[in-house]
Amino acid sequence: MKLEIRDPEVLGVTEDSITLTFRVEDGKQVVDAPARVCVSGEERCLVEGPAGTRHVCIGGLDPATSYTLEIEAEGAPGLAPDRYFPERVETLPDSEAGQVASFATLNDLHFGEPRVGGTLTDDHEYGDEAPGFPAVRADESDVPYWRFMNEDAIAEINREGVDAVIIKGDIADRGRPEQFEAAARAFSHFDAPHHVILGNHDHYARQEGREVDGFALLGQPPTPRALELAGWRLVLLDTTLPGHHHGVFPEERLQWLEECLLESRERDLPTLLFMHHQPVPAEHRDEYPNSIGMLPEHSLPLYELLGRSPHVKGVLIGHTHRNRVRHHPSAGGVPFIEVHCTKDYPGGYAHYRLYEDGSFRQEVRRTASERALAHSSFCRHLFRGLYRDFALGPLGARSFVVG
Repeated sequence: MKLEIRDPEVLGVTEDSITLTFRVEDGKQVVDAPARVCVSGEERCLVEGPAGTRHVCIGGLDPATSYTLEIEAEGAPGLAPDRYFPERVETLPDSEAGQVASFATLNDLHFGEPRVGGTLTDDHEYGDEAPGFPAVRADESDVPYWRFMNEDAIAEINREGVDAVIIKGDIADRGRPEQFEAAARAFSHFDAPHHVILGNHDHYARQEGREVDGFALLGQPPTPRALELAGWRLVLLDTTLPGHHHGVFPEERLQWLEECLLESRERDLPTLLFMHHQPVPAEHRDEYPNSIGMLPEHSLPLYELLGRSPHVKGVLIGHTHRNRVRHHPSAGGVPFIEVHCTKDYPGGYAHYRLYEDGSFRQEVRRTASERALAHSSFCRHLFRGLYRDFALGPLGARSFVVG
């Protein structure tokens, strides 16, 4: 039986760990044959099964150190490095400051979504299935994929022991009451306090002639609002235009944010902003997914405000279903950080650690239950295989230090 290592991916790094995923095949199907993971020539673990995607975290590494990675199985050829599984991986530097808190974010959960995949229509909805454009339907399994992807992510976040959870919108796929109610039941299992903002999908009941208050159904106060966590300020914003896919940030929202940032600067609070839509500069407004982002005429004043607000350390975003970090000159050094969705590929959440010196660290996580990995691995190949490139993004957009 000739074995092959398939779809190896380095998912994330910290100062002392590297997390990767892969599967083993025998030329016909996925198998549970043993595989060795070696770091700089030293075997670190023997992974026996499952017959599916395997999720491995290698700990005990040194900070700011470059390591080679190998995955070996009996008779399997060696792996050629590529953008997903590079020849060398460097751990993050250590921090001299003390950690004061941690939190997790989820976004684009889409409770109640009937299917994912197929072709992509002009209005950015899922179209018909076609060769190279498969789909997954929620009724194909005993438990809908959107339910177990979200519930299993929540269970993992609880095991992390975070201090808070921020949910960055697109909670209910069509904004219907029963979808918000399903989300509320799932969110009731969080161990840590959770806080939500709404996305464009959360208002889509309006397209069916219904006004639905998602905040009320989730038992949450509306946005904008701010909360404090261990000497940091977390600001939850509203970028939605109910009934529309794109985002807005009109003058009254900008004015509220300016006053909030003035107060946090006076109190010397390092600050993070949370929003659903990504701001878009005018020169990129017609490129997907910028075409469904925040209006450029509303984005420019936001950039300028942040350029005058050096205590804002990052802007954390949902909506685009991808991992990406962007900078805009007029916004100063603040990173605009997009994170992949919870419901499909790579399927999971982001973990953040806050430090007393105003720095923070991100590591994206892939939900590692067997059923979640099976679903997200299938979704990797959606849209003629292009979804993997789009959604996963470079390692530097998934794991990094700011400040």
